[in-house]
Amino acid sequence: METIKVPDSLRSMFREPFGQLLEGEGLEPARKVKELLKGEPVIAVGDVTLRNLLEVGVRPSLAIVDLKTKREALEACDLGERVVTARNPPGEISAELQERIHEAIAEEGTVIQVDGEEDLAVLPCILEADWDSVVLYGQPDRGMVFVRVDEESKMKAATIYRSLLSL
Repeated sequence: METIKVPDSLRSMFREPFGQLLEGEGLEPARKVKELLKGEPVIAVGDVTLRNLLEVGVRPSLAIVDLKTKREALEACDLGERVVTARNPPGEISAELQERIHEAIAEEGTVIQVDGEEDLAVLPCILEADWDSVVLYGQPDRGMVFVRVDEESKMKAATIYRSLLSL
């Protein structure tokens, strides 16, 4: 795996929801997620996403956090039984983060604590996740994005990943 640098000119493409946007404030999107889940593995990207899911009783099998929200420091919440770390500078998907995601998919209850920024981790999560898993991440000031891992989401993620590798 190699580190992918996402140029500022392309970061806007990550601002569009990758899946279904569940709009709302506070715990409202997490409650909607809970209604949609049918027992499948859940991957949470982002501190607020993780906190809100835990608050409504959804415990992700994998969570990726950086202990920040909107660039402001947060206190650690229940980080689970297995915490691993990865460096991932802003605007990148580091090889180290990709490797930690690859390793953690099979380890129920893993939290990857990122030194840097976790925002772009959604892409490798979709690529590495098992079929029918759900990847969740926050859409700032709008709600939470719900991505069911299926052929369509994997193809979309793979297309973006390949295009970034060719830059």
